[in-house]
Amino acid sequence: MTHQWLRQLRPDPDLPSQDPAIPPAVVSAAAEVLGPEPVRWALQTADAMAAEVLEQVPEHGGGPAPLATLRRSTESTVLAALRLLLTESSGDGDHLPGEALESCREFARRGIRLDRVLRGVRLGHARLTQELASAVEQYVPAGERVTELRGITEELFTHADAHAGLIAESYIAERDRWRGSDEAARRATVDDLLAARPVDPEAANRRLRYDVTRTHLAAVLWCDRTEDPVPAAERLQHTATALARTLGTGHPLTIPATTDTAWLWLHAPDNLTGLTDRLRTGTDRAPGVRLALGPPAHGTAGMRRSHHGAREAERIARLAPGDWLTDYREVRLAALATADPEHARWFVHDLLGPLASDGARVCELRETLRVYLAEEHSLRAAASALHVARNTVTYRVKRAEELLPPSTAAGSTLELRLALEIARAVLGLKHTGLAEQRLAPG
Repeated sequence: MTHQWLRQLRPDPDLPSQDPAIPPAVVSAAAEVLGPEPVRWALQTADAMAAEVLEQVPEHGGGPAPLATLRRSTESTVLAALRLLLTESSGDGDHLPGEALESCREFARRGIRLDRVLRGVRLGHARLTQELASAVEQYVPAGERVTELRGITEELFTHADAHAGLIAESYIAERDRWRGSDEAARRATVDDLLAARPVDPEAANRRLRYDVTRTHLAAVLWCDRTEDPVPAAERLQHTATALARTLGTGHPLTIPATTDTAWLWLHAPDNLTGLTDRLRTGTDRAPGVRLALGPPAHGTAGMRRSHHGAREAERIARLAPGDWLTDYREVRLAALATADPEHARWFVHDLLGPLASDGARVCELRETLRVYLAEEHSLRAAASALHVARNTVTYRVKRAEELLPPSTAAGSTLELRLALEIARAVLGLKHTGLAEQRLAPG
């Protein structure tokens, strides 16, 4: 039985959406078979699945990169299930989608227990069955619903059972390979350092082939969604090597974190003046690679401190994409103030009122007021920083102040400045409940 009504699936317009985690080519290929609207429904459903799995199995979380891995797995799995239901192609059910397979391997490398991985599979299957049952009520004539629902349920159960078996096989194979690898030993040492567990510095130096007793600059590197044919791992390694070359401080320590993310430590140069500008202008980065830089810090404790700063900078950079390099020292206020994203959003809307609205014009007014206050109410300095005329700054500041709630206009300048800094980092993004997860320890 094929279920042609699946072509009528439409996403819920009242629910937030976000860019797919799977590659654009995979989305396009699925749209050719299913149609663009069913694909959008599938992606929306898959991201709801990921949110539920993350809530029930928090081991899958720990920051933006692990979340992206989970989303790639759920998105590719839902698309494969829809194709199977629509086309009755047995070939779609006897193997894992490439993105789900790589995610499974990553779960093994991260040490997520197999029973927790399979718990996520079961939760996802239950959510997909529930969503399709609701769709049957909406798109299938009343007299056919019982038969259609029975068929959907049976086929999904068979698919999920085979899927779980393939997941288990792939997980065990990767776990066994990983346990005996040098890469696993290096990752275990890094995990000990990041968890602040006692580590013998000399042993760590030998295993990591990196001096942990010096002053460090940590970074997180990741690849944006791009059609570049060069694998993400190669582009990340190229950029890591280029960073070390720019600093001239020797070979970096690079630890793969996910398929398209790497953790990096470099020895900080003696002269830190203008460091960020030197890296921005002098680094031969690979296409699509972005970087979050932590603060310089010394010794084994400094490796942990700088790494956590880099991951906070990564979180801010993923919330508000901009420059390819984000320095923690430039965004630490926003990082601190958005540690609780929902509370931060309430604070911004309470303080800014209509000035917190979406739109390029309001954003321009908001940024002008932010720079004007940061420049101690100097029209000349603000105009210079914004590259506009003083009269333009005067007009924009006046218009921005008119949009502020009366309580804010008469209130604390410190609170207003903080709200504007937070808004610069996070406003304009669609709240998904997924994109702003706190970082887990380590």
